Amino acid sequence: MEYISVKEASKLWKISERRIVKLCNGDRIDGAYKGGMSWNIPISTAKPVDKRTRYSKIKQDTKTMVIAGINWELGKSLSKIIIKEGYKVIGLYQKGSLVDKELINPSIELIEIDYFNKADMLRICASIEEYLDGFVFMERYHHYEDYFDFDYDDFENSYKVNFFAMNLLVRELVKKMKYESSIVIMNTIGAIKGSLNTSAFSTAQSAKSNLVQMLSGAFSELYGVRINSVIVGWVDKISLEEDAKAKREIPMQRFGAPEEIADDIFLMLTRHKYTTGTNFISDGGYLAMDSYAKTEAISNGTYYKLLNKFITEAEINSTIWSVSFGGQNDWENGPLEVKFRKNNIDAVNRGVNMERIFVFDKKDLQKYKGCALVEMCIANDKINSLFVDRNLLEKERKDLINNLGNGISGIDDYVMLVDVPNTKDVRGHATFNKKEIEKIKNDFNELKKYGIPLKEAFRRTRK
Repeated sequence: MEYISVKEASKLWKISERRIVKLCNGDRIDGAYKGGMSWNIPISTAKPVDKRTRYSKIKQDTKTMVIAGINWELGKSLSKIIIKEGYKVIGLYQKGSLVDKELINPSIELIEIDYFNKADMLRICASIEEYLDGFVFMERYHHYEDYFDFDYDDFENSYKVNFFAMNLLVRELVKKMKYESSIVIMNTIGAIKGSLNTSAFSTAQSAKSNLVQMLSGAFSELYGVRINSVIVGWVDKISLEEDAKAKREIPMQRFGAPEEIADDIFLMLTRHKYTTGTNFISDGGYLAMDSYAKTEAISNGTYYKLLNKFITEAEINSTIWSVSFGGQNDWENGPLEVKFRKNNIDAVNRGVNMERIFVFDKKDLQKYKGCALVEMCIANDKINSLFVDRNLLEKERKDLINNLGNGISGIDDYVMLVDVPNTKDVRGHATFNKKEIEKIKNDFNELKKYGIPLKEAFRRTRK
């Protein structure tokens, strides 16, 4: 490695020799070492940032913050707080998106930016001439994924906005930030608790958390700038759907308000002077609850979509195994249920094994004779259909009733769909958890020991 002297560094960096010696003594110049009475400095070492004088010429009344993603409800709420505190706001919004008229304000400079275009983002960063007191990244690209018809372009786009754009803007704008200013990255609970159909969004949030921690040391040393993230839970108006189930799993029993989260972000920007590299959680206690270790609940339509997909794609000699407790859906003749029954028949006709167990009270056998699903199973000898008396189970194996819940449908040990109590919002959830599937399948096999052929059960009642 080639080294230069203090005198040569002084000429190169245009700072005094005395200052360079002081920086060397303070271990502020990477790779420098003292040989005898002289310091040797690697020629490739960058000039260290002078935290004492970098902003000495800046007017004290200039206060500016940048918000990337200002046109979200949360961005609008934060801009109101920032303006009220006497700051100017530079608001970045995705090219082509609509800007709320609420953001037309003399204290807000709106800039259109293309988060999918690196050159455009670099141009925008270079165009910002103000020295900054704070930067907040809250832009988001969120889409629900079809796990079985996966869109790889959408996955890539999610990372482009949620992670790559954030990384570029942070690294470029930190160069324009005042000493002891702050960067806050808006994160979501997806960073910690992902879900089956938001893998791109959730993993990008996790990446943001890690990057915040990695950058905190460098930003503190090089620029005197703090960087933290605020992990946001379910928030009114910015959530894609107001899920009643989600509210039940929040200890505070409600979604957060945008102004509440904005206040947390503002405090992280302007207070907490000894805090950097942290992930502050503002979620109403959602992550503190140990909820079901399963996928999120899915709607009736999505449930049938997955169920029909599994049935139609089941391979020859695979086994579809199901337990029905006589729920409302078994009696329906709507298009979803009709298609489901047809797909069952098509599957057994092409060589798929099908085992179905019906569990209900023996005294209700004649009532269930009119159930469309029961009639289908009685009429098709290729379906191995069993009847189990619920009263008998209540006496001898109540654990099986508890474990099998409201009904299940599985294909081999590959996937299992689990019914939940009928509601207007959700029908059940899906799982690929092999351990969970194995446990329930064992319960299914135990349940078979208490069954008799479905046809025989109805034949007995006629006698």
